[in-house]
Formats: sequence, structure tokens, C-alpha cells
Amino acid sequence: MLIEDSFTAPGGGVAVTGRPDGDLRRGDRLRLTTNGAAGQDVTHEVTVARVLRLCGRRPDGVAPHGMNAAVELDGVPPGLHLPGLTLRTE
Repeated sequence: MLIEDSFTAPGGGVAVTGRPDGDLRRGDRLRLTTNGAAGQDVTHEVTVARVLRLCGRRPDGVAPHGMNAAVELDGVPPGLHLPGLTLRTE
């Protein structure tokens, strides 16, 4: 999932938006990939803390493949600029 935007979730967590490449659920472990110095990818393990409700959709706990979604993540390094980075399944 290419991260399109990030914001502070209700309750203070880090949330990101985008279109998942597959269904995302609470507890899923993902790799947050950044482009480090000299083109080297840097990977951080993050976990989906919760799926946020968007546009009146039912809160069923799934961010569906290919649809606009917002998920709150645990394990994001502080101060990291998230838009443009990639979330991948492990």
C-alpha cells in the first residue's frame, strides 16, 4: 500500500491512508519501507492497531483490497514522514 497521507488518529496514534494491496485487519504485521541513504531500503516492522471507519462504511474491522482505507499503526518510528512510503505484508 502506498501511503497517501498520515494524521494523528483519535486517541493519539499514527494513522495512514491509502489503497491496500490486500485486505488489512487488526493485528496484521506489515513492513514499512523507506528509501534510505544511497538508495538503500530501510524497513520497520509495524502492526495494524485498528482499522478506522471512513465515509460511513460499517466498522467491520477490515480495510478491503483496493478501496480507500485508513489504518492506525503501532511501531512507527517517531518523526518519520510517512506519505510516499510503502506498507507491505511480511
